[in-house]
Amino acid sequence: MEFIRLGDVATYINGYAFTPEDRGDVGLPIIRIQDLTGNAYDLGFYDGEYPEKIEINDGDVLISWSASLGVYVWNRGKALLNQHIFKVDFDKVEIDKNYFVYAVRQKLGEMASKTHGATMKHIIKKDFDATLIPFPSLEEQELIATNLDKVANIIKARSEELNKLDDLIKVRFVELFGDLRINPKGWSIQTFDELSELITDGEHATPKRTSEGIYLLSARNVLNHAIQLNDVDYIDQEEYDRISKRIVPKEGDVLISCSGSVGRCCSVPEGLKFQMVRSAALIRFKNVISPLFAEYMITSDFVQEQINASKTASSQANLFQGKIAKLKGFVPPVELQNEFATFVKQVDKSKAVVEKALNEAQILFDSLMQKYFG
Repeated sequence: MEFIRLGDVATYINGYAFTPEDRGDVGLPIIRIQDLTGNAYDLGFYDGEYPEKIEINDGDVLISWSASLGVYVWNRGKALLNQHIFKVDFDKVEIDKNYFVYAVRQKLGEMASKTHGATMKHIIKKDFDATLIPFPSLEEQELIATNLDKVANIIKARSEELNKLDDLIKVRFVELFGDLRINPKGWSIQTFDELSELITDGEHATPKRTSEGIYLLSARNVLNHAIQLNDVDYIDQEEYDRISKRIVPKEGDVLISCSGSVGRCCSVPEGLKFQMVRSAALIRFKNVISPLFAEYMITSDFVQEQINASKTASSQANLFQGKIAKLKGFVPPVELQNEFATFVKQVDKSKAVVEKALNEAQILFDSLMQKYFG
């Protein structure tokens, strides 16, 4: 297999260092890294003279090389490129654009190990240029890109299907309980302190971790409506017993992330043995609130807006248990909550089928990327 350096494939044009004063309300949008990743929605606009080389249009390939590494195909109309993003000018060799995007995407992990900078990681241009990618014939490039496109489209379709099923649950929640922000059905409003038997956070002292054993959860393991166990710490039985003198989580308890990305929540499933650290909190609601209803109530706009207003801002956001106790929730009839829970469980069965197909497609995609690009 022949290889080629990225620096020999194309010219990489860096964006312009727009200042805050350059950003206005009219003109062409200024595209930053966070606008590519979807982490920002406050586009700034520039209405003045600019170098033609920083203009981007549909179909342009962009590579973010600082803070968040990524490769993107632009499709949102004429815009201007901010600094820390390359626009790719395919002016050196004949290469399939889609093949190039997949090749660079695969190599970004390798590039990340060569990043520089103490606070903002970035790729040094010479390291970027020196990165090698396989360079087969143009015909083979097109075939590889087509194969990857087919699997990528399946992944996209399955992901969209999951999003629609999630939306279906949200719609059903509003149908049964109304928009909680305006409470059209007149449900009783109470604080979480009034609605719960217990509100507590995890272990404050640093637990002694082990390479295997009993799960030790933190905020990163608490997702909306799911506990993530792919990246988890462990403790042994002795450490578990020590921490459990204060609290033992049980089925039906509701966990909430209270550090970093605060406000994510899920209920504890049957048979899961674990302890947790301070960045996660536990709510044990009284029997007037069912766990599944609690999950969707907490993730509703009504409670999330309260969380955003009450979280403590520091180097990272925090939601302390005293703030959780003051959050307000609604108390619909338990029968209605149970009807909602039954609906969610039925939808979850459909989601499980789609997730299985999605995982299989992702495994296939990853194996093909490894096969083609190493």
